[in-house]
Amino acid sequence: MNIINKATAIAAVAVLLTVTGCNRETAVETQADVARAEAAGAQDVGAARVDAAGERDYGRMQMTDTDNAMARQAADSALTVALAESDATYKVAMERCESQEGAARTQCKDQADVELADAKKRAEAAKLASYPNR
Repeated sequence: MNIINKATAIAAVAVLLTVTGCNRETAVETQADVARAEAAGAQDVGAARVDAAGERDYGRMQMTDTDNAMARQAADSALTVALAESDATYKVAMERCESQEGAARTQCKDQADVELADAKKRAEAAKLASYPNR
């Protein structure tokens, strides 16, 4: 009897393997697996696109910061030159005033002081006007 039960069990396993096709998926199972894989892939691609966009934006921001720093440095350098030119013009004007006497000399020096102050104000205004993202 034992032999018959073993033979029946073996036959039953053989039938099941034949029917199931060695764990072969059905068309519905395959379709569901494909749909899940497509959804997961779309999600991964979407996440990669978001990450890439963030990296691009960060790169642009870094470039903008560098451009702004360069523009500010250029404005600072232009101010330095403008102030040096103003001082040089002032010194020349003051030397010319030395040839005058009395009230004319005082008035000449006062005028040179006013012109120096105006030149410095214009230089500062030009610097501020050229600063990016003020």
